[in-house]
Amino acid sequence: MTLFQAMQRGALALGAFALVTAGTVALTRALTAERIATHQLAYQHRQLQEVLPETLANIPMTDVLESTFTLPNAASLGLDSDSQGWWVRDSVNRHEHSTVIFPVVTRQGYNGEIRLLVGIDQQQRITGVRVTHHQETPGLGDDIERSRSSWITHFDGLGLDSLPPGGWAVDKDGGHFDAFTGATITPRAVVNAVHQTLQYAADTPLPITFEESSQ
Repeated sequence: MTLFQAMQRGALALGAFALVTAGTVALTRALTAERIATHQLAYQHRQLQEVLPETLANIPMTDVLESTFTLPNAASLGLDSDSQGWWVRDSVNRHEHSTVIFPVVTRQGYNGEIRLLVGIDQQQRITGVRVTHHQETPGLGDDIERSRSSWITHFDGLGLDSLPPGGWAVDKDGGHFDAFTGATITPRAVVNAVHQTLQYAADTPLPITFEESSQ
C-alpha cells in the first residue's frame, strides 16, 4: 500500500467516524429535546393549576389550556406583542368564579430574567403566583420557588388596595414583604413584577373583562 492510499484510507475512516459521531449526537439531542419539552410542558401545567383558586381547582387542564386570549399592551408585562394569557371560568357558575392568569417577565433579577404566572380573580385579588423560570443563585435567590419556601404564597388574596403604595416593596425598602438574607434583589424583582401585574389588570382593557365575569 502506498503512502497516498494509506492517507486516503485514514481520511475515509476519520470521515466515517465523524459522520457516525455527528449522527449519534444529533439523535441524542433530538431525543433529549423532546423529553425536556415534555417535562417543561408538564411543569407549566402544574404551575397553571397552582395559581387557580380552590373554586377552580378541579377544572380540567384541557379547559385551562384552551382558554387563551391575546394580551393587549403585553410589553407592560415584559412580554412580546403576541403573548397570551388564560381566562379560566367555572362552566356552571362562570359569573361567580373566574380567574385571569397572566404570564410575566421581569429582567430585574440578580442573574437575569424571572418568569412568573400571576392569577387574578374577578375581585382583582391575587389567586396565586408561581415562578416558572429563573437563574437566581441556589440557596439564596431560589427561595422564590414554592418548592423551596412559602414566600411566594404571601401574595395570595392581595389586591392593589390591600397595602399602602409603599407596602408593595420588601421590608428592607420599608415594604410589606420579607427580603432574603444576601439576596434582596430577587424578592424585590418579584414584588415589583406582581404589583405591576395588578396595575396592568386594573388599567388595561382586556378582551375578557373583570366586570363581565362579575355580573
